[in-house]
Amino acid sequence: MKFAEQMLAALEQENLPEAQKYFQQALQDGTDEEQYWLAEQLMQLGFLEEAEDLYELLLAKYKDEGELLVRAAEVAIEKDDIEAAMEYLEQVHTQDDAYPESLLVLADLYQMQGLFEVTEAKLQQAKSLLPNEAVIDFALGEFYLSTARFASAVQSYQAVLDAGMTEIAGSQIFERIAESLASSGSFEEAMGYYEKALAEQVDVNTLFGLGLTSFQAKDYTKAIAALEQLQEHDPGFTTLYTYLAKSYEENGEPEKALDALVDGLKQDEFNKELFFEAGKLAWKNDRTQDAEHYFRQAIALDPEFIEAILEVNKILLKKADYEGVVELVASLEREIVTEPQIFWDVSVAYQELDLYNKAKENYELAHPHFAGNATFLKEYGLFLREDGDVANSEQVLAQYLTMEPGDEEILSLLGY
Repeated sequence: MKFAEQMLAALEQENLPEAQKYFQQALQDGTDEEQYWLAEQLMQLGFLEEAEDLYELLLAKYKDEGELLVRAAEVAIEKDDIEAAMEYLEQVHTQDDAYPESLLVLADLYQMQGLFEVTEAKLQQAKSLLPNEAVIDFALGEFYLSTARFASAVQSYQAVLDAGMTEIAGSQIFERIAESLASSGSFEEAMGYYEKALAEQVDVNTLFGLGLTSFQAKDYTKAIAALEQLQEHDPGFTTLYTYLAKSYEENGEPEKALDALVDGLKQDEFNKELFFEAGKLAWKNDRTQDAEHYFRQAIALDPEFIEAILEVNKILLKKADYEGVVELVASLEREIVTEPQIFWDVSVAYQELDLYNKAKENYELAHPHFAGNATFLKEYGLFLREDGDVANSEQVLAQYLTMEPGDEEILSLLGY
């Protein structure tokens, strides 16, 4: 192993010319075992060309060696040379000990190409050859989970547990079962598996899974506990703050909910969704000034954030700041202004500012989109009447009465 070890030592010292010298010596004078070991090490380090050279050298001597063909295929996959990978794998004989492994790698390739039926067939073929191999059950579980066949995923992962393994390739099996159950809507059962996973190892993704699933199960106390623990472990895991805030809110703690969102914004001041959620929460709790501030911050980050724009308009209309509505809409890009709700909002603003021509223009633009909205029809019909367009007003208000036949104000106005 002399040349291989010397090459790796040179790489560790970032001495590439020296490493290349030892690599050439390993190619020329290294033993088969040394070349194979070095190829594995280089592949892990990302030196794919060098690893490929070593595998090709070995395959020239042992062309039918299945393990070499599989390793060479894995290098080809890392290089995005799918055709070469297929060629290597198809050379593995069915009687070779590496044949089941070649089927697993083939399954990955077919899945990458979206050929899911072929993927499953290869995995099941491997399973028939090695029915008690946990790695194959895990591969089946991963396939079924990725294709939303959650019951089959749970069954395959359970087979891994039955084989006495709780972790494979850095993946926690309890967590995988929990994810599968949660994805199928079995939240209560999923929570138990998340807790088993956390008993094995505390992991931020597992904590988030438990928090999210507990929230979906409406167990807000447990959701808060999991998400607070996640915040302690990794405050930069910004996805947690939205669900922590929602859990606090559902638990009757609105101030803590807003504090959670503010904590999230300290971690990520460019997160428009957190600003938006903070705005909604402040608005819901009558903190109008704070709400407008948060919504405008979201718009500053994304000028096309239509949901935030509409929320600001609601606030401005409630405050009777009609000039503010017009000013905001005037600042928007053309494609955003075509949002139907904006036509309605600005119609009201123009009407209140006595700019009737502009109000009518926008009401007409909004009308096709809100022809089934009773509130809009009443506002539009009354506007038309005020503007002197009695015939169209009566037509719109008659349409309104088909939805609200008991409105005495409109019935009286129309003389019914």
